Amino acid sequence: MPQGSYLVEFAGDAWWIDLKGKRFGPYSSLDTVVAAASRAAHKAEAQGYEAMVNVRSP
Repeated sequence: MPQGSYLVEFAGDAWWIDLKGKRFGPYSSLDTVVAAASRAAHKAEAQGYEAMVNVRSP
């Protein structure tokens, strides 16, 4: 089963989602970025991927 790993991290002054080296964002809060990454992971799972969200906090 293909895998997708969504990395949530704080860089500069904002939160970002990293997926296979591509950055998505910025997001203003941890809650907002985790919700967005979770939605993306659920969509990936519906398409047959094994998906996870990892958070790297400062």
